[in-house]
Amino acid sequence: MIELRGEGVVLRAFGPDEIDVAMERIQSIPAVDLDEEAARLRRERIEHSGERNDWELMFAVEADGRLVGDVQGRCLRLAMPPGVWELGIELWDATDRGRGIGRQSIALLSSHLFEREDAIRVQATTDVNNAAMRRVLEHLGFAFEGVLRGFMPAGSGPPHDYAMYGLTKADVDSRS
Repeated sequence: MIELRGEGVVLRAFGPDEIDVAMERIQSIPAVDLDEEAARLRRERIEHSGERNDWELMFAVEADGRLVGDVQGRCLRLAMPPGVWELGIELWDATDRGRGIGRQSIALLSSHLFEREDAIRVQATTDVNNAAMRRVLEHLGFAFEGVLRGFMPAGSGPPHDYAMYGLTKADVDSRS
């Protein structure tokens, strides 16, 4: 099991008593929208958090001793070139946002991917209107690379545009 520790933040596996909470709180696809197979796959992902599998490294985000969200690095072998990772993060409650938890989580996971998982590039996307996440990525040295127009489905409305950010191993090495 991998565990990453930062200032006030721990990235770790979900505990057995947290799996049902995570099943309901992870909103990348709301639990009410999951069919039986999708729910089974989500549970399996959560149960294997803290371990790298063929396409993902997922962690529970703990801050101040509380479970506050999840963060993932995804490296789907057939969808991305070797060494390219996509980040995702979700802090479940608005009261936990704006406190540096997301910044610390992204920094810990990115460092781990470069140092231990042979990442050559770590990238992240976010809604173009998510100014807070865009500031986090820029603060951590991710370069804004453009807008993915009509990228994220949005229920009954038109798909949302997303901003793409990237950080390369060369970027990280040049700072050292």
